[in-house]
Amino acid sequence: MKRNLRIWGLMTFISFLSLSACEEKDGADPAADLSFSSTEFLLEDLDALAKPQLRDGCNDKAFNIHTVATVKTERQTLSYILPTLGLQANQAATIRDFARNHQQATVTVRGSINMIHQQILMRANAERDSYMNAYNEKRITKAQLDEKLVTLLDRVMAELSKHEQKQTHMQVLREHRTGLMQNIETTLNPTQLQQWSSWRRSIPS
Repeated sequence: MKRNLRIWGLMTFISFLSLSACEEKDGADPAADLSFSSTEFLLEDLDALAKPQLRDGCNDKAFNIHTVATVKTERQTLSYILPTLGLQANQAATIRDFARNHQQATVTVRGSINMIHQQILMRANAERDSYMNAYNEKRITKAQLDEKLVTLLDRVMAELSKHEQKQTHMQVLREHRTGLMQNIETTLNPTQLQQWSSWRRSIPS
């Protein structure tokens, strides 16, 4: 009798463990612990990349590109929208693969654009230094220095946005971005797609 009770108790305990495991597997909503904070979800602001804003370049400091993140640019990232969609685990995994493939496919192009920016800034700052030297050596006046710096600033701004090879690279980036967005849309259900589409309309294309 005692042996039968022990066997029955053991079988009950095993059944409880099996039931708990099944409940944990079935009840674990993948939307609870999803994270979209890694770099593949932090999309660059393509408009800002196409027409970067300069800072400095005055009498005291060399030219630099202003790249401070803003609330507006953060809202344009996948990290902003994806956590709000209530994605399931399989959706999130697929989207993560899309985002990683996008990041890998564009890394060379983004690097080329950065190199173009650096070359433009290097030439501009070398020219700026020559003007500063001329002023410090009293070969030009302060008014002449200011005029030269303003002219240089305008030229650098134009070059940063209209550089021919950069324009080609930007077109490639925009095509990849469009492809990424379209791929993500294929994974969404109608409710998620409606929310996603509303977000898409609120950000630059």
